Amino acid sequence: MQDYITTNELAALLKVKKNTIERWRTNRECPIQWIKVKRRVLYAMTDVRTYLEKQKCDRVSTG
Repeated sequence: MQDYITTNELAALLKVKKNTIERWRTNRECPIQWIKVKRRVLYAMTDVRTYLEKQKCDRVSTG
């Protein structure tokens, strides 16, 4: 079974406010897929990891 985290946990992990995550969902701008189970919104950790991997930047040497 997949591990899931809540909006609060995702906000802490991404170092953004919970309201930011909620706004992303409302505006359909959330970069991470989510599911709603009853009243809980959950994010699959595999999707979170995929998102974080895409955020990596290559080092650019200036020398």
